[in-house]
Amino acid sequence: MQISENNKARFRAALYFLALGGALLSVMLTFMDVKSAKVSFYWTFYFSLAGVLFHYKQYDRSRLWLLGLLLAFGLTKVIWFYWEYLGKVNFNPYNDYLNAGKRLLLACVIGYWLFGQMHRFQRRSLDFIRYGLLIGFAAATIFGFYQYFGSASRVEFALNRATISAYGYAMLSMMVLFLLAAERHTLINILACLGIFLLSYFVLMQTGTRNMIVAYPLIILAVGVVQFRHFGWKTLFAVIVTLGILISLSYKPVIKPRIDRTLSEYTIYENNDGNENGSLTTRLAMWKVGAYCLQQHPFGMNSEARTACFEHYVNTYHKDKVSLIYEKVHLHNEVLDTASLQGIQGAVVLLLFYFAPIVYALRRRNALLLAVMLGVVVSGLTDVVFISRELTVCIALMMIIAEIWRAQTRSALRR
Repeated sequence: MQISENNKARFRAALYFLALGGALLSVMLTFMDVKSAKVSFYWTFYFSLAGVLFHYKQYDRSRLWLLGLLLAFGLTKVIWFYWEYLGKVNFNPYNDYLNAGKRLLLACVIGYWLFGQMHRFQRRSLDFIRYGLLIGFAAATIFGFYQYFGSASRVEFALNRATISAYGYAMLSMMVLFLLAAERHTLINILACLGIFLLSYFVLMQTGTRNMIVAYPLIILAVGVVQFRHFGWKTLFAVIVTLGILISLSYKPVIKPRIDRTLSEYTIYENNDGNENGSLTTRLAMWKVGAYCLQQHPFGMNSEARTACFEHYVNTYHKDKVSLIYEKVHLHNEVLDTASLQGIQGAVVLLLFYFAPIVYALRRRNALLLAVMLGVVVSGLTDVVFISRELTVCIALMMIIAEIWRAQTRSALRR
């Protein structure tokens, strides 16, 4: 029996909006229920795969480069794992790098389907993204306040790690803020943006994540100045004044203790040759020994070999002993961690993954994508984002959603 064109169109639309809705739902649930976020992501992949199989001739070549970056980045992790572990005693199919890589590959299929069909559903796509991100931000913020008033020591959402949670929440907040900023420049919109900034910055402070507390307002200012110059000095002045008030109010209870602790730990590191435990001292020690291991094994190694290299350094030089505490988890720096395991070639792919979308976002004035990628880069300075399967999925979906939003808004302006 032959399927009519109308039924084909309905089927295509259903698969498209199920995939787009599933992607937005997965981003939101990342902060509230990790298991449900994972289920939503897999269903999004299934809908996208079905769409690709039924409409395999329809694709958008102009965005294959972005999917190619996701594909290459995911493959570096997958290939590294099988090269280092296949057939060996330490083979573990639940390896975090492997699973993060595989989810990046699945995200490529989602992006391929959504990019190929988005031009058919311009207005409804924008509505889906606008309300989906707003609801996601509101739900995550309410959950953050729930944890704060529930006497939690640090807000960590459903990820149970305050730092990783802070990175993802900051990226989501910036997407919502710049989505509203790109719309009509009314007083209500400006006040809404300021309200989102105040709420999100307060929640971020409760995560206690130092680098994002500092970087969050700076990223917003940078993206705002670069991408929204037509806003004028009044809006920029309002943001700077608001930021100044926030810093003044939070300096003594939040910021100053963090600065004092950072300076104290750096002094301890210098005076004790990296053998004294502390948040910053451990990071500094891991970075130093990680650089040594990269020098010794420039084309990569497995995790066990890296541990052995760390132990050799400590036993030989009797320095940076605290580097052994968290080395088996990761090195708290995305570039160094990737380079030490996946070699220089893995680091090159990572840097390309960082900077190609940033350049593209600057040229195409995609504020959402630019904010997400700057958040990724800043997060990677002191942590390893793409070892978290949940945040790996969340970031990949945010990148796809940000590009759909920009493409659809540009299309709307032409009309």
